[in-house]
Amino acid sequence: MMAKGLQAWHRICACGYEGSTLAVDIDVDGGREVVDEEMREEGLGPLRQRNFQTLVADLAQRVKGSGGRRPKLLDVGCAHGWFLEASQPHFDVTGIEPDARIAAIATQKGFAVRKGFFPDVLDSDERFDVIVFNDVLEHIPDIDSALRACAHHLNDGGWVVVNAPARTGVLYRISKGMARVGLPASFDRMWQKGFPSPHVHYLDDSSMAAIAANTGLRVSAIRPLPSMSARGLYARIRTDRNVSFAKAAGIASVLTVASPALSMMPADIKVWFLQAAP
Repeated sequence: MMAKGLQAWHRICACGYEGSTLAVDIDVDGGREVVDEEMREEGLGPLRQRNFQTLVADLAQRVKGSGGRRPKLLDVGCAHGWFLEASQPHFDVTGIEPDARIAAIATQKGFAVRKGFFPDVLDSDERFDVIVFNDVLEHIPDIDSALRACAHHLNDGGWVVVNAPARTGVLYRISKGMARVGLPASFDRMWQKGFPSPHVHYLDDSSMAAIAANTGLRVSAIRPLPSMSARGLYARIRTDRNVSFAKAAGIASVLTVASPALSMMPADIKVWFLQAAP
């Protein structure tokens, strides 16, 4: 049973799962820009591209095609196409992106991108060897339905990859501690409150295992990924137009100094590798 958490919109469960009632309002027509996309690309690009190279190398070892074909990979919420670009040397890639403006950016790079929502833009009989959610699943309100759709669209022996913020991460725990003493700004930002697509879930190993089991999947492997890079950090903070220049510079400076210590603490990003339950 869910109970009220640290904010009116925050929900907690005795099992450890955390969720929110924040409204998801993705700009499917691309008519407005709440988030500074140039800053977002500059801020997230270096970290995500490095993490994606690590993740693709891992996947290339786990996933093999059959009958002489390359394995098929579906990137749900492919955004600018960074993961598609990293995966293309090893996989036959397809992306899905609901934001028309962002989908156009990935399409202009030459990738096959379907504008819309997963799994609505797929034919019922389409199957993939890998379905990837990079910082996406935590934004989908009906997480059970999304993972059941994955189970339906997987080839035998296929994988679902969930790359998402971890509830057990050090930065998330720090933000919760600050919210408890009346400083909620960092906690709000961790949930992306006020963004068109805020977080509606914060997962950990046990909640991911329970959700997977409920949808016909099982967790086969888990790995952490870095959640912060000094390069692009200021731009990442300034993605939120409400953060001033001075505040962003101050936060970036503090996090840069603290990054060596933070890197030795529990990871704020985890990757869960799921397969069909036996």
